[in-house]
Amino acid sequence: MRTALLTLCLLMPYQAWAASAAGKIKEIASSPAIRNASWGLSVKDADTGRVVAEHNPSLNLVPASTLKVFVTAAAMDKFGPAHEFSTGLCGGGKVSGGALNGNLYIKGGGDPSLGSQLLRGAKPLDDVFGSWAGALKAAGISSVSGSVVADDTAFDAVQAGSWAWEDIGNYYAAQPSALTVNDGLYKLYLRPSDKVGGTAEVLRTEPGIDGLSFEDHMKTGPAGSGDNGYIYAFPGQYHAVLRGSIPQGQPEFAIKGALPDPALFAARSFSAYLASAGVRVAGAASKGEAPGSCASIAETRSVPLREVVRVTNKRSFNLYAELLLRHLGGGDPRAGIAAVRAFLASCGADVSELDIVDGCGLSARDTVKASNFTDLLRALKGKKYFADFYDSLVFPGDPDATGHLHNMGRGTPLEKNLRLKSGSLNGVRSYAGYLRTKSGRTLAVASIMNGYSCPGSEIDKLHEALLLELYKDY
Repeated sequence: MRTALLTLCLLMPYQAWAASAAGKIKEIASSPAIRNASWGLSVKDADTGRVVAEHNPSLNLVPASTLKVFVTAAAMDKFGPAHEFSTGLCGGGKVSGGALNGNLYIKGGGDPSLGSQLLRGAKPLDDVFGSWAGALKAAGISSVSGSVVADDTAFDAVQAGSWAWEDIGNYYAAQPSALTVNDGLYKLYLRPSDKVGGTAEVLRTEPGIDGLSFEDHMKTGPAGSGDNGYIYAFPGQYHAVLRGSIPQGQPEFAIKGALPDPALFAARSFSAYLASAGVRVAGAASKGEAPGSCASIAETRSVPLREVVRVTNKRSFNLYAELLLRHLGGGDPRAGIAAVRAFLASCGADVSELDIVDGCGLSARDTVKASNFTDLLRALKGKKYFADFYDSLVFPGDPDATGHLHNMGRGTPLEKNLRLKSGSLNGVRSYAGYLRTKSGRTLAVASIMNGYSCPGSEIDKLHEALLLELYKDY
């Protein structure tokens, strides 16, 4: 009898809260902008697995960038947070009289940090090149009879075919090359017109890229209208088309494009660096596979994986997610996707209907369930690398984060208790992460909305209200 009474007393607060949560969910689902949308919600106690709240948790929905949670967690699990990637410099011939009689190869190993401006601890590209030039001189090499050759054969760099045409050519759709430098991007500087609607003038790129030209249809928008510019170019294409608009009000405005060929850019840049450092290279920089007999001259190690995961999740950086997907698959993105599926299944997630075609969530063909995220998040809480993974998620007011999630929950109790990864595409808003409640419990939370008919900021407000309800009452 006492046991029954105790059980009843424990259940009553939960049942009262469950009714309150169900009311809040019903209120959100019936709002005009949501009622014709598709919404999947899953909230579970991260320690017990108890379902706290849900709404269509098994609905297959487009997750956008929240998909990165799958890839970054799988990479942490396979490699460990301290893992480093490497890039090699090797000689394809014998050295005699100070000359390397053959080509000098840069052998890419999928290091995201070469010359990165985003990763903590990453060295500037000139510092990397300086260390390589020093290694050449230490090996007695003062000239190269062949060329600097970029070897990016370790990875299949082809992007998902379902990525939108307007994305290709922009930095967020950069090629995941095994020899990635400069975060795979360049900055294109333009001068706005004196009048709204006038053509913006192309000024320069930083860094400079040999042979890159533009067909300029970029217009000038009103002051404060933001970056609405697009660079249209396929990988390997050195003539790009500019469309969209940039705002008035500044003498110049920069947008970011994807390097046409990251590996070739690396080879050309290092060849130019060697010339300035007094190492003569006879041939023009090119691409090719290093021979098996290539003699090692230098090896450069990346920053630890935890730093890559941190930026991937906090800044939702697509390129890093695509590179990690290829690492998971030994260079093959299809094998990487299979590895992600297997990892999710090992965490108790139902992957029978999981359909993912990339690692970053840029494709509208990706479909997942909200419950896939909460099952994964529950399992991660018991992993040795959990602290590093948790730290990679965004909190309200996070100074290292970008995007719409940065301001959600600021000035509320969520500031110190919420960690999320978010995702957004046209008509898609998603969130996945952890909420520590007022009572000290930790909840795994995932919400995916597709096809809503209001500004995305309104979806954020609805979720902020729901998260505050969860925080206060559970």
